[in-house]
Amino acid sequence: MLLIATICVLLGIWQLARLSSKHDTNIVLRRNAHTAPVPISTLLHPTNSGPAPGRRDVQFRQATANGTYDGAHQSLLRNQTINGANGYLVVTPLRMSDATLLVVRGFVTGLSTTITAPAPPPGQVNVTVRLWPPDTAADKATQLARGQVESINADDQATRLNGPVLDGYGNLLPGQTGTSGLVAIPAPDLSNPAGGAPELQHLAYVIQWFLFAALALAAPVAMVRAEAGQPTGELDDDDAEDIPEPTPQEARAARLADRYGRVRR
Repeated sequence: MLLIATICVLLGIWQLARLSSKHDTNIVLRRNAHTAPVPISTLLHPTNSGPAPGRRDVQFRQATANGTYDGAHQSLLRNQTINGANGYLVVTPLRMSDATLLVVRGFVTGLSTTITAPAPPPGQVNVTVRLWPPDTAADKATQLARGQVESINADDQATRLNGPVLDGYGNLLPGQTGTSGLVAIPAPDLSNPAGGAPELQHLAYVIQWFLFAALALAAPVAMVRAEAGQPTGELDDDDAEDIPEPTPQEARAARLADRYGRVRR
């Protein structure tokens, strides 16, 4: 029981650490979502020019960018769902003066492999996007048809675009240039922006593990008290003298009952 209690306490401490981390991350992400837009160059840098930005540094931040959409290298991010509808995110490179920003212009509904997205507007555009950290999984563009991808991987895109690509991507805010004909990307859900189990669930786990530890420690005490309160079934010498000796028939019946669970006559 001591070993079980120790394990439960350690699990409770682990859940406390997860609760603290989730709480801190949620605070940062909510603050990011409400921070005023800044130039994209202050938040993202080209791939392979340094460490990738941390999730809490860029996720949900708003940034401004100026450039030209590259419709020829537009791709569709498959297996996406918005407002209960299945479809694709339309990812269009925005060619800037010094690098390229991958911009999610919006969402197109449908599951057909022949689906197409509206072309981006021509010429210079100034846009505001909400940033996300880069995907690390390969986008598998060479294995999929019609410009579809499995992820928004800046390194893979940089190889195809033959130039520097910023290490991250941005969702175009509603009403920005390039959203015409597409479903706008909704604002992030800030009830639990870090995702996974909500904070209250981690708190419930903490209480659960510490309660299990207390029960493990209390169990031996309860068992000892229960056994101490039961009669031992033994008789002292005076009581033994008052019990008459059984007759041969009673002794035989008792032996049979002990052996077979019943009395045979």
